[in-house]
Amino acid sequence: HAASEVSYALGGRCSTFAAQVGLDDEVGDRGSVVFQVWNGTASKLHDSGTLRGIDPAKPVTVNVTGVQNLRLVVTNNSDGVSYDHADWADARLACEGDSTAPAAPSALNASAGAGGIVLDWADNAEPDLAGYRVYRAARADGLYSLITPQGLTTSTFTDAYAPENATSFYRVVATDSGGNASAAALASAPRPAAPAASAYTYSALANQPYSVSEAQGRMLNGRLYTFGGFDSLKGCCTPTNRAYLYDPATTLWTALAYMPDKGVTHAGLTSDGASLYYAGGYLANATWNGQIFGTKAVWRYDPASNTYSRLPDLPIERAAGQLEYLDGKLHYFGGTNLARTQNVGDHYVLDLTGGAPAWTVAAPLPNPRHHMGSAVLGGKIYAVGGQQGHDQASVTQPSLHVYDPATDTWTALRNLPRARSHIANTTFVLGGRLIVAGGESGHGQPISDVSAYDPGTDTWAALTPLPVARGSSVAGPAGQGFVYTGGSTRGGWLVAPQ
Repeated sequence: HAASEVSYALGGRCSTFAAQVGLDDEVGDRGSVVFQVWNGTASKLHDSGTLRGIDPAKPVTVNVTGVQNLRLVVTNNSDGVSYDHADWADARLACEGDSTAPAAPSALNASAGAGGIVLDWADNAEPDLAGYRVYRAARADGLYSLITPQGLTTSTFTDAYAPENATSFYRVVATDSGGNASAAALASAPRPAAPAASAYTYSALANQPYSVSEAQGRMLNGRLYTFGGFDSLKGCCTPTNRAYLYDPATTLWTALAYMPDKGVTHAGLTSDGASLYYAGGYLANATWNGQIFGTKAVWRYDPASNTYSRLPDLPIERAAGQLEYLDGKLHYFGGTNLARTQNVGDHYVLDLTGGAPAWTVAAPLPNPRHHMGSAVLGGKIYAVGGQQGHDQASVTQPSLHVYDPATDTWTALRNLPRARSHIANTTFVLGGRLIVAGGESGHGQPISDVSAYDPGTDTWAALTPLPVARGSSVAGPAGQGFVYTGGSTRGGWLVAPQ
């Protein structure tokens, strides 16, 4: 309805504007308007002259080469005639793709704050700027993972999930509306460990949709992802392909895409800060009413797209081993063979940074075992507890070993206060310490122990125990506490320091 106008930021990328202009048929022979095309406010590129309802549509073709801001204006002709319902019909722009990347963000600074690593940089000035993306790596020449999949529209970001007691390296990239990305601005900053607590308070966590045990789970960017486990809707012991996301901020569980191959239990699971990876495990059989005790399969789950993709297979079928990500590489170690007749210490490595087509062999884990816990702390991999043998013949292990990738060696550390297994997904890092929550002291004997290992002193400390003994559960750090869920039940706890 004249008078009116609309503007488009062309950024000098278009050559021609074309349309059919005139009064809408609904006004009949009424109305009186003028159509104008402007280069911003600088110059008028086209004027249709007065058009009335009795006039036919008029074709307009305008050269807009170099125009930064295209303004389409309709005046009411200032003649007192009403019903000025004007149409730009079949309006089109002929444009070439923009291949010019934005400038790299400038004045990037990274520093440790109360809520994580704070990044701040100067605003980019490009008129077609779409936003920014932030990537993080554990070392300057490591594999950088996108930690802002939704993009940013402001020039600041707090990485609340930067690893504690470690230095994080960042790349910040600017993007424009044409999809072009700038060169990266670089920064790094250390994040100290949060204060270590010894006493915790437990409050009820929202129930999972289904009871589950032997699931795989990991915290990623403040949310807990769980995959598979034994299906409580079927007889023992059948894997499920269900996967879920728990968000402590909303206290809601959300279903994720179903896992490939009918799901899995006893797989090793890890994260690079952007995606999740799992390897090996017990698969469902062909009729989906039992299990197969091993697989070579390795999968990557992308939270941004909610999809799974296959990675190079393990060299041999494995299950109940652990998977950790460190400096751009996946490490799979320990476990059992397909026949469950061997306690395995084999250690395989897949280089994700270099796109390696196959796994290589690294130093084997001493005291071969399975159903253990593991975590990365201070640039090293820790393997804790576990068992040898299975079911009634199993013997739980108190061992703690640390792997140094710089020397490709494992070193024995102080044993757990009590031997335990079934802690694969309830071992994590919190406050600069290795936390082991729950588990089993023997076959079918869950425990409530929560223990903390301090690598600086090579000592264990007892923390507030779980309210109820649990094993084969899923847990992970949340703020200065942690979440704990599952273990043949739907329930769990949100755990906070006293």
